[in-house]
Amino acid sequence: MSSPNPQVNQDKKSHRVCFMPMGTMAEVAAGTTLRDAAKDLGVAIEAVCNGRGSCHKCRVRVLEGHFEDHDIRSHGDNLSSHRQTESHLIEKGRMRADERLSCQARVLGELMVYIPDESRRTHAVVRKSLGQREINVDPMVRNYRVELPPATLASRLGDWERLADILEEQQGLAAMNIDLHALRTLPQAQRTNGGVLTVTVWNDCEVIRIVGGERLATYGMAVDLGTTTIAAYLCSLETGEALASASALNPQVGHGDDIMNRIASCNGSLKLAAMQKMVADTLSQLARQLAMQVSITTDDISEIVLVANTVMHHIFLGIDPHALGVVPFAPTVCRSVDIKARDLGISILPSANIHLMPVEAGFVGSDNVAVALAEGPHTGEALQLIIDIGTNGELILGNQDRMLSASCPTGPALEGANLSFGMRATPGAIERVRIDPTTRELRFRVIGNPYWSNKIAANEIGALGICGSAVIDIVAELLNAELIDHSGRFVEEIGSERLRRDTDGRLEFVIAWATQTGIGRDICFTQADIRAVQLAKGALYAGAQVLLRKFGRQQPDKVLIAGAFGSVIDLGRALAIGMFPDSGLENILSVGNAAGDGARIALLDARRRTEADQIARLVEYIELTADPYFNQDFVDATLLPHAEDDFPSLKGSLAGQRPKPAEYA
Repeated sequence: MSSPNPQVNQDKKSHRVCFMPMGTMAEVAAGTTLRDAAKDLGVAIEAVCNGRGSCHKCRVRVLEGHFEDHDIRSHGDNLSSHRQTESHLIEKGRMRADERLSCQARVLGELMVYIPDESRRTHAVVRKSLGQREINVDPMVRNYRVELPPATLASRLGDWERLADILEEQQGLAAMNIDLHALRTLPQAQRTNGGVLTVTVWNDCEVIRIVGGERLATYGMAVDLGTTTIAAYLCSLETGEALASASALNPQVGHGDDIMNRIASCNGSLKLAAMQKMVADTLSQLARQLAMQVSITTDDISEIVLVANTVMHHIFLGIDPHALGVVPFAPTVCRSVDIKARDLGISILPSANIHLMPVEAGFVGSDNVAVALAEGPHTGEALQLIIDIGTNGELILGNQDRMLSASCPTGPALEGANLSFGMRATPGAIERVRIDPTTRELRFRVIGNPYWSNKIAANEIGALGICGSAVIDIVAELLNAELIDHSGRFVEEIGSERLRRDTDGRLEFVIAWATQTGIGRDICFTQADIRAVQLAKGALYAGAQVLLRKFGRQQPDKVLIAGAFGSVIDLGRALAIGMFPDSGLENILSVGNAAGDGARIALLDARRRTEADQIARLVEYIELTADPYFNQDFVDATLLPHAEDDFPSLKGSLAGQRPKPAEYA
């Protein structure tokens, strides 16, 4: 444990701190944690646990010495003493002696702080591609060409009244309103281009933009606001074509990966406003990126349709979400909402409409409604189970007769978070793993490198951690190679050199040796990591079982896996660990970002918004914890693949059996 540094000036109210390798430096108030200091400077450090010191992912190192370029004399004693968590990690060899948890260490003097690769929150690889869908184009926003004659002494009508009369006479648009922003532009616009105007109208009732001349192109954005990632798609409101896409991490991840942490971070109106502004600023940035891609301005974007889970929905609207975190989990508003862009701080056309699709219930939001709108389980006879796997798993089970939904507390484990070496899907993350079931030789592939680890030199791999797609692979491959049993426990008798005990005597399995990594130590998968995956997949499967029982069916006809995570996992291996019911491999499909597709449908076809409102009220929300059989379903589903249920599609394949040799060639 560090002793107090006699050179620290305890009377100073602030100290100079520089974060490397960025070189970002500022005066930091004494007593501020390194994590908060970095956040204030815009330096992103991983913080899955929202600063509670439990995830151990915010590690930094204090550089010792006199750094003349920055005039900083840095020393480890210029930080507060080690907390018990840090001392325990160092004692057990799980953290270097010169490392600190940035959420625990407080500034007492000037510091040069190095943030290693694995602790930096870099731009994630967001795989939220849209599907290929036929969508009817009948948007809420339209442009009209109007010729407005100049004013005369004979008429007492104002410019707007004359324009309103022409819109009614020529376009049949009666009882029109005009937004203040559009009204202010009317004098200049109507005196250019010989009185020819392009008038943008929302919902056949309000003029939201007036420009001089003839400009018939209109644009809208479909947005999927996720707990972890935000995806935005720019669409032509004339042709329906998706013209450009952009994505970003949800900046709120610095307040924790799960929705309960987000709720806790909105404690007080100022904190709620700050959380809302984070998302608004990111959406504005994404709008600028999209506009640049197609050489338009952000003022050309005249509507946004946004979907989100209920917590993200409320925070985006600046509504206190705390009621969502306690029984009875009541939302403030369920119906669809239309609000001006300027009122939410979104930097597009100020008078543009932001349409938030309706939410279903406490933890089942408009993203789930959008999935149902896109996939249409309510329109056919086949019983579909749709699973949107994310930080919070959401389920829909239904057909034209009935629809049920539920929310599963999967946690972030399936996306790589809260695991020993888990990380987001960024360059350097291990994304695929294969273990030969006979030799038990392992190979892996990292994002950003097309070659498997056994085909390139160890020092060229640079693995940093394990992302979600590899998490599923690892558990399925360990099971298939009989390195773990069906309870998820390691089989120590196998004798693999990769299976070993850590300093606490707990078993772990080496995925990448230190020489293959960019962090200087072995990347391992632990017994606790396996357990976290079992709990997450067990919750999904048990949730599906509850819905099937309510429906009076044993199996769905189809299983559709939605979301970014669903588009990258190996569905066969996900089935092998029992993540969802076995409806036959040919009936298990990945449908990509169905929530984004649903948002795009509602953007391009105004009539489908009415259908979305109907879906939200039609779906029966099932509170899983209130079901008397859920706990037993959950316990049974934590086994691999399940305690009792049969998985006929796995016979002779990846279910503890030997797969085809070509898979491991």
